[in-house]
Amino acid sequence: MRLNPEYSVCEVSGKSFLVPTGSKTMDVNKMMDLNGSALFIINELKKTELTYEQLLTKMLDEYDVDRSVAAADLSEFIEKAKMAGIIIS
Repeated sequence: MRLNPEYSVCEVSGKSFLVPTGSKTMDVNKMMDLNGSALFIINELKKTELTYEQLLTKMLDEYDVDRSVAAADLSEFIEKAKMAGIIIS
């Protein structure tokens, strides 16, 4: 998986958002409010292409969370981000 290069992270009033850029600029419905773990995932995908398992391992290394909880949250985020075109397989 990798981050669609037509999206960028911006911060407004201390909150992080993923916003469309380039040809996606006019599609404001694709803007996403990012919590801490979502921002972590996006930042990891900005660095390099990663598999689901690699991302899950990175999340478990970063956060003190049960594997099943992290896996469920990661799966839900990836599904939504793929549907929005933010993450590319």
